[in-house]
Amino acid sequence: MSVSEVQEFFKNQTVFITGSTGLLGKLVFRKLLATCDVKKIFLLLREKKGRSVEERVERLLESICFGNLESEKSRFIEKVFIMKGDCGLPGFGLSQDDRNLLVQETTCVIHSAATVRFDEHLRTAAYVNIRAVQDLVGLAKEMVNLRVVVYVSTAYSNSNQKYFISEKFYKPPMKAQELMQLIKTLDDETLKSVTSELLNSWPNTYTFTKAIAENVIKDEGQNMPIAIVRPGVLMGTCQEPEPGWIDVIQGNTAFFIGTLLGIIHCQMVHDNVVAMVPLDYAVNNILSSAWYTSTKSTNPTIYNLVGSGNNVITSANLRAFGKSLSRLYASVYAVSPYFLITTKKKYVLKFYQFWLHLVPAYAVDLIMLCLGKQRKFAKMYQKFHAVCEAVEFFTLNWWIFETTNTDILWKALNEKDRQLFPFNTELLDWERYVENCAIYGRVHLVHDPLETVPQGKRRQMLLKLLFGCIFLLLGCLLCYLLYCLFY
Repeated sequence: MSVSEVQEFFKNQTVFITGSTGLLGKLVFRKLLATCDVKKIFLLLREKKGRSVEERVERLLESICFGNLESEKSRFIEKVFIMKGDCGLPGFGLSQDDRNLLVQETTCVIHSAATVRFDEHLRTAAYVNIRAVQDLVGLAKEMVNLRVVVYVSTAYSNSNQKYFISEKFYKPPMKAQELMQLIKTLDDETLKSVTSELLNSWPNTYTFTKAIAENVIKDEGQNMPIAIVRPGVLMGTCQEPEPGWIDVIQGNTAFFIGTLLGIIHCQMVHDNVVAMVPLDYAVNNILSSAWYTSTKSTNPTIYNLVGSGNNVITSANLRAFGKSLSRLYASVYAVSPYFLITTKKKYVLKFYQFWLHLVPAYAVDLIMLCLGKQRKFAKMYQKFHAVCEAVEFFTLNWWIFETTNTDILWKALNEKDRQLFPFNTELLDWERYVENCAIYGRVHLVHDPLETVPQGKRRQMLLKLLFGCIFLLLGCLLCYLLYCLFY
């Protein structure tokens, strides 16, 4: 068996990671500890929700040290060093001592920190997503033994482009210096009022600031070994730490689980390719690109990581898989039968949202009120509808992504590295992958073990019967009303 070049690259390296408590950064941190014999890992952490940075790193280690890593926690702690700071502050809010330590010892930088909220205030998004990148490039230039910087962007940073997105730098909506000057000048309310005008053809502050951040690297990162990784929509893992793993119900995961449980029944979507990628594939691409960039590149290189070639997944595929999985792994927590209506028309969506989501939600909340219990369903649907509106731009549009650099990177890996750091989506069994995500979500997020599948199937039959009776009753009522009106 050949030696892993990626492992050899990271051996005895000192890695500085930002965003290590985020979904992607957490798995990068885990993979480095579990697979690569690094010397040290510097984690940028801030106090949050009353928890000290020490408490947060302890919880972080607990969250990643499970399965075969459970016994390794004490060994890992010796390699982890906390850099107290915040990406929202100038210079990361680092103390001079910590900054000096990073400059003297860091050899590899992985910057995955970002605010990913689509509706984030432009000031916050600019500080975290742009100024932090400016500060990072400046810090990296001072690092004595720097070998590589990996910046995690998004496949949608240039979503203002029509249909095709290359692995190249595009013209930004504005220069970082111009935006920062504007932010200094305007107060929060004024800035909020002009945000839509500033965004122009960008759909939200997240993609807007990511586009500008990439341009910062283009302008300020020349002659530096920098990789820009642009992953698509991140979903559960394919293999590591286990098939389907994800530790939070949000975004696409929440939508997927919500449809399987019969909570969500309508969506605005165009039946085209979904730029979806497993979390661990993104991690493996990040680490592989770090190795490759350190040896092959002296200028920033971009890697689009999305489904490519002939092996892609479409929204129609996802609906078909969901329908099958809702029957195969029926849950005892399902609230109605599985069905999902898709449309490209806003007024059609609003109609279905009202009748299929809000009317039942208010009815249940009324029952909860009568029973003296908490009302939450209508508010839940209102939040979900707001999220749907925020992602409509992406579900109604589609792009073809160039993956030339990503393909070259994959071909550069030897057989050992392809086994340890897989990210080639052309080899992915999408149906099996989606099934694993459904199983993991059911068992670990919904807390419904597979042993209850028989009860879930019985519940599904009863729900179908119940909803069939309700729709029949409503149909009869409608016919009666029409009869009374016209006869």
